[in-house]
Amino acid sequence: MVRMRFAFMPPGGPYRPENLTLMRQLGCTDVIGHGPRGGSGPPGVWEQGDLEQLRRLVESHGLRLDVLEDGPGIDRILYDLPGREEQLEEFCRSLENLGAAGIKVIKPQHMPPVRNMIWRTSLDAPTRGGATSTAFDYELVKDVPPTVKYGSYREEDIWRNLEYFLKGVVPTAEEAGVVVTFHPDDPPISPIQGFPRVLRSVEAFDRLLDIVPSDSLGINFCQGCFAEMGVDVPSAIRHFGRKNKIHFAHFRNVRGSVHEKGGFQEVFHDDPEGELNMIECMKTYYEIGFEGPMRPDHAPKLIGDNAFGGSEGYHMLGKVYSLGYMKGLAQSIEEAERKG
Repeated sequence: MVRMRFAFMPPGGPYRPENLTLMRQLGCTDVIGHGPRGGSGPPGVWEQGDLEQLRRLVESHGLRLDVLEDGPGIDRILYDLPGREEQLEEFCRSLENLGAAGIKVIKPQHMPPVRNMIWRTSLDAPTRGGATSTAFDYELVKDVPPTVKYGSYREEDIWRNLEYFLKGVVPTAEEAGVVVTFHPDDPPISPIQGFPRVLRSVEAFDRLLDIVPSDSLGINFCQGCFAEMGVDVPSAIRHFGRKNKIHFAHFRNVRGSVHEKGGFQEVFHDDPEGELNMIECMKTYYEIGFEGPMRPDHAPKLIGDNAFGGSEGYHMLGKVYSLGYMKGLAQSIEEAERKG
């Protein structure tokens, strides 16, 4: 039976020695990290030596670094900005270097290049026991005008640019042995501030994956975002898992959806008012034979969290609590399977 691999994203990032030590203490197996910041290469390119240094640092703490999130940038490509051809070349060079460094999965940041890539209309909505969490209500932002800098885009503009990107990078990814993954738009509703958010449904991801059918194209399955869509999350896990398209996962819970009055709020993993049956979700990852790492995503802010920093759902104590809950679910499932 597959044993679940767990990762953690602490405030301040994963590469601080004290954070790597904490991950080992919490029983993590993996780091889901980010790329080099201010590395030795030109802007926009992750160099092999910098990537290998990160991997060795993680491995020196008894952890694995297979997955990088949030980069390299593809904003010029997706939003048809000056320098898109150069950015495509830079991304391909980074893919080659990722493969050479032994890092297998990358998630580029595809959401709009504005301050609120992940839009929330509240960062401190009250939840259990006075804890706070983020929330989103489309009614509060649906009439926000486009930015002066970028203006408005049509959905088909974004799909055309995604096609340009994928046809340009997937052959390189295949040669490098790297998988390019996409996270759902968060929130999964459109438009906001003149930007279409196209990756907002199961059908949209099917369309994305069909642009260039390849084992080197997949999904960062954020179950919170799929819950925000209002879909049946275990069914979505099965849908993409049976196609071997889920390469790493974000595990979180929400109450409501983007389509409901009042929108949604991120809640504790074990909140009985949450939309997700978290036990059923975890069982479904085992059912599909999921072998990638997963981490707690956004979590409520607990009393005492101010001491650790973090913002917009990235809080230390809430995430430690979430990770413990996830590990408990996994252990109970694995033990039940062992006993038959």
